[in-house]
Amino acid sequence: MSVPELKLGVVGLDGHGPVFISLLNGSDCPVPDLRVTAAMPVPSVMVPKRQLAENIKAVAGSGVCITEDAAKLAAEVDGILILHDDGSKHYELAKLFADKGKPLFIDKPLEADTAAAAELVRLCRRYDCPVFSASCLRFSAEVEAAIEDDKGGAILSAMAYSPYMESPTMPGWIYYGIHAMEPLYRLMGPGCKEVRCTMQQQGPVAVGTWDDGRTGIARAVRGGEHGYGFIVWKERTTVTAALSVDNVGTRVYLELLKRIKNFFRTGIAPVPLEESLEVIAFMEAANASIEQDGRRVRICW
Repeated sequence: MSVPELKLGVVGLDGHGPVFISLLNGSDCPVPDLRVTAAMPVPSVMVPKRQLAENIKAVAGSGVCITEDAAKLAAEVDGILILHDDGSKHYELAKLFADKGKPLFIDKPLEADTAAAAELVRLCRRYDCPVFSASCLRFSAEVEAAIEDDKGGAILSAMAYSPYMESPTMPGWIYYGIHAMEPLYRLMGPGCKEVRCTMQQQGPVAVGTWDDGRTGIARAVRGGEHGYGFIVWKERTTVTAALSVDNVGTRVYLELLKRIKNFFRTGIAPVPLEESLEVIAFMEAANASIEQDGRRVRICW
């Protein structure tokens, strides 16, 4: 018995939206039975207006229906991808769809601050709307291999690193440093209680203390070589890996798309909302610690 294709709607065409559409609707899509059939463009500070217009034209030319009507988009699809690159607009966009009875995937960050992220979660729970948010790097093959290999014993500590870039609407860590935070939380799990963070010449270093006494470190690098990777200290071994992002269509996005597909079919989120909230709270606390010259800041959400 064949499984019906899932029709998806994309919200936001300023960056990741066209990338996901090209990948999902391409002839060599790595995850079958997913197709974007409708898209809703949203004004964005992340790209020039001309670039956004070109993106809309290209997506429309690929056969995707362009609409500015949220209700119409929701009525025509099985699941909705909020891929607007400006995370500070995610709560505003979620309000358009939370009551439409369709599951939502929200690209990272869930929101640009803890208060807005918490409001987004409350909104979706009020309407019983399934939702999850993640960076594609959270599920990279290298991270999954480190978790699945139990020969070295339990994870005692971990460090993850990524490039560091700033955005006026997503301060400090929240715009691009999240690419270090998401793998760190995949490795360590939730439960961080406090953070100390200092800004160095080549970017910030955040050290979190978990409830069980373990330490997790996030490093965001600007200038020089600044790729993606992690170190995991286990009971009997140390694992070091650079994350391969050169061919994101078949490696990084593949694992995320598998989970999006399962989420849209089952309504079960692979990342608990409480953990997504904690990731935002960690980054917000790290930003606050920088402003306080590296003082310890409790995580609250």
